[in-house]
Amino acid sequence: MITPLVLLAPGLMRLSHAEPLAVDVECRWSHQAWEPCRFEADPVGSRWNLAFSNQRIQFEHDGTGLMRMRINERSSWNSVQASWSDEGALCWGEVCARGDLPMD
Repeated sequence: MITPLVLLAPGLMRLSHAEPLAVDVECRWSHQAWEPCRFEADPVGSRWNLAFSNQRIQFEHDGTGLMRMRINERSSWNSVQASWSDEGALCWGEVCARGDLPMD
């Protein structure tokens, strides 16, 4: 089955329905160099992971605007806010990702 996508803006996609998804993007901590990473979501907009630098960063969104993040499964959850950087990357705290990021 092919999942239809609607192009919203350069680098952003919107799925027509929620399904598990994985895409290759670039990520970085704070202002370090960009490096390849893997964005995985199931379902898109609710739970997602960024895998890079030998770590897996987990995110959850409850649908009310509250998001939380943890590094690997051993750490505690911390509240984060999503924001756009000046260079067009989507950031959660000090973690940023850029590329064809699927949006809910």
